[in-house]
Amino acid sequence: MSELSLEKQFAHSMFCQQVKDISNLESAKKLLEDLHLLYLGQQSLFIQLARQDTFRDFLDQ
Repeated sequence: MSELSLEKQFAHSMFCQQVKDISNLESAKKLLEDLHLLYLGQQSLFIQLARQDTFRDFLDQ
């Protein structure tokens, strides 16, 4: 895990702690829903960044 930035190491540690604290199925479902929303948001951001880079490359030609 040391190859990750400090922010990502912290986020991973917090996620692992939340998983350890799950005491019932409803808590697990809520955590999984939140994680999925974060993942979708991250993917949208990556797509936007890729489009910006592609547009910049097009303009530079």
